Amino acid sequence: MAVNALCSARGSLRECQRLSWVMIASLLILAAACASAQRSAGPASRTNGAHNTGAATHPRAATPEPRSTPIPAACRRWDCRAGQTVNLPDSHTVTLWLGIDRLDYQSRPVIELRDHGVSVHWWISPQGDGWNGSLTCLTSGIEPNCVLMDSVGMHSSVAEMVILRGGRLIHPAGAQAITNSAGVRAADLNSDGYLDVIGNTNDYRPNYAQGHNYWQTYRYSDGRLIATGCARQARGAAAPTHLLTGSCPIV
Repeated sequence: MAVNALCSARGSLRECQRLSWVMIASLLILAAACASAQRSAGPASRTNGAHNTGAATHPRAATPEPRSTPIPAACRRWDCRAGQTVNLPDSHTVTLWLGIDRLDYQSRPVIELRDHGVSVHWWISPQGDGWNGSLTCLTSGIEPNCVLMDSVGMHSSVAEMVILRGGRLIHPAGAQAITNSAGVRAADLNSDGYLDVIGNTNDYRPNYAQGHNYWQTYRYSDGRLIATGCARQARGAAAPTHLLTGSCPIV
C-alpha cells in the first residue's frame, strides 16, 4: 500500500515500477543476510553451550583399575585362610593369612595388600610359625606401618615391620626383633609415627622354667628395630608404655 501511495503521488507508471523493484530487491537482500547470520551463530552457540556446561569436549580421564595379583602358590600349599583385616588410608587394607595345620613347619604368615578391594601385593614372612600370628597397624604417622607378630617354636616370638610405600608392602631387612619368650606386642612408644615393639625375654637362670622374665623394648629407626633396654617384670604388672633403657640379662 505504501508503494501504491507513492506511485499515486508521483503519477508515473515507470517510476512506480522502478521503485517497486528496488524495494523487493532490498527485502530479498535483508532476508538473505538474516539467514546467513543465523547459520553462522548456530554452531558457535552450541559450542559455547557445551563448553560452559562441561560437556564431552574435554572428558575427564577415568581412574585406571588396580591390577589384581593372585594369591601366592605357597599360601595355597599351606591351606592358608584370611583372618585379621586392618583398614589403611586411601582405600587400602591389609589382611593376615594364616595356615591351619600346626604341624606344618614350613608354613609362614602372609600379608595381603588390597587397593579399593583389589589384591595388589602379597608379602610372605621369612619367619614365624604361620598359624599363630597377629597384626598391629598405625596410620597416624608419615606412612602407614604395621608389625606382624608370630610365635617361633615353643617359646620364641618374632616381630617384623612392614610399611605401605608406593602401593606396596616394604619390609626393611633390619626391621625385625626376635625374643626368647612367648608374647610380643607393638605400640608407638615414642610418638614418632612408627610402631615400636615390646617383647618378653627370660634369663634362663637356672633354666627357662625357673628363670626370671623381663620386658624388652625395641625402637624402630631407619629401617631397623633396635633394642633399647629391659626391665624386670613384676607379677601382674602392665606392659611398659615407654622405651626402656635398663640392662638386659645376658642369655
